[in-house]
Amino acid sequence: MTEMNDRDIRNFLTASTFDRYGMAVDDRLAPKLKVYFGGAAYQELRDLAAKALETRSKRHLAPEIAPNLIFVPGVMGSLLMSSKMGGIWWIDARTRKHIDDLKLAPGGQKDADPAVGLLPCAVDTTYEPFFAAINERGDFNHEIFAYDWRKPLELSAGALRDKVNETYANNGSERVHLVAHSMGGLMVRAALWRHGAEMWPKIDRVIFLGTPHYGSAAIAGYLKNHLWGFELMALLGLYLSRDTFRSLWGVLGMLPAPRGIYPGTRHNDPEPWTGGKAGDPYVHPCANFDMYDAKEWNLGLSTEQTDQLQNALDHAAHFHRELYESHQALNQDQRDRMAVIAGVGYKTLFRLAYEEHLWGAWTSTDKVTARVEGDPHREGDGRVPVASAALEDVGELRYVKGVHGDLPMIQEVYNDVFRFLNKQPMELPSSPNGALKSHLAGGSAGVSDAPNLTRVTGIDQVTGDPGFWDLATPDQQRLAQFDALLQSEQLPEFNKIRLL
Repeated sequence: MTEMNDRDIRNFLTASTFDRYGMAVDDRLAPKLKVYFGGAAYQELRDLAAKALETRSKRHLAPEIAPNLIFVPGVMGSLLMSSKMGGIWWIDARTRKHIDDLKLAPGGQKDADPAVGLLPCAVDTTYEPFFAAINERGDFNHEIFAYDWRKPLELSAGALRDKVNETYANNGSERVHLVAHSMGGLMVRAALWRHGAEMWPKIDRVIFLGTPHYGSAAIAGYLKNHLWGFELMALLGLYLSRDTFRSLWGVLGMLPAPRGIYPGTRHNDPEPWTGGKAGDPYVHPCANFDMYDAKEWNLGLSTEQTDQLQNALDHAAHFHRELYESHQALNQDQRDRMAVIAGVGYKTLFRLAYEEHLWGAWTSTDKVTARVEGDPHREGDGRVPVASAALEDVGELRYVKGVHGDLPMIQEVYNDVFRFLNKQPMELPSSPNGALKSHLAGGSAGVSDAPNLTRVTGIDQVTGDPGFWDLATPDQQRLAQFDALLQSEQLPEFNKIRLL
């Protein structure tokens, strides 16, 4: 692509919502946007934009309300831009050779290469259907909060506090709603942990969509076997090295919480987890080894690399403990102002377990992905088990048959989000089985409004099974074919790859 093309795409991705809608229906930009998104995804985006612009024109005489909702995206849902070298580096085909420059220095707080200077700049367009649904209503107006998901989330906590303060001040001191997807929920909780005394008086309601409150075995799978699981994730692994992945402290902070914090492993759990095989050396729903001991991963690292990984794991364990304790310290009014919507009905990587005497290779690791009816440790949305998503003692806990990456864009979900924010009764089922039965009875469809624009890569369009963990060993010939398509800009699906 030419430099002008790069500038056009960058301007589109960083534009305000309605400026982006105007650009989406601009015929002059259509050829470039079709290449970036793919034809079907671009058409969905254009249709959403046209409808939103039409709705806004019909309301042109009505005063536009000030922003009263802040949306916080999931991991990789915040785009990163180089302040020193130019360009948005996460994630598209044109910048694939810069992806390994995402690497952080030891300690996880700074870019490994100071010349890179990456900063969060925008929220990914996969969330466009949710933003369109907000604009369709007229009773909400949104801001977005982009953050550097590579780094410890507490580093961005002050910026989210400032965003709440700014939004509160600009809307006439009306309390602000927070809506968070996936890792974004941990970002919100990190800010409340650090700045809750200042933030709570300015916050009305908080809703978490598919947040891995206690982590996800998906991250453990990536750490153990690098980005294997399905072909496009393996393709990403050609550009994002293992060493770089291990440097991303924010991402590693989503490993399953340590024993004693993860549900079912606490000393006061009424129903402690007792699954796994007899003789497991480490009783945890997500692994049969201590995920917070770098040596037990058996990754073949040098002493220096092992020490660096251990530092990251120590931080992740501390992060989980702080979030758990800060939630326990909330009063009931604060908890009642929180809601959770969790996805169910999809094959998920629930547990990694080394087979006895066979350490190290993926082929000798048991990958538990089978769903078990009624077991929160064996039900999920393709990435997050119910046990991790279900934050305790909050005002509402609801379920939908839906895939993790799609959750904010499912009509049944965002309608219930708006009900909760408006203090109206929610309608999604209050149990996983209820969500599954509702789906079978023709209730919740669990499908994104714009599946080609938002679909998490790897979903089987026929069966609806994510199939994330079916790839035991990458097929190098297939990867070479995908890489050739990527280099010729014929693989827009690459732009939609997400870890979680």
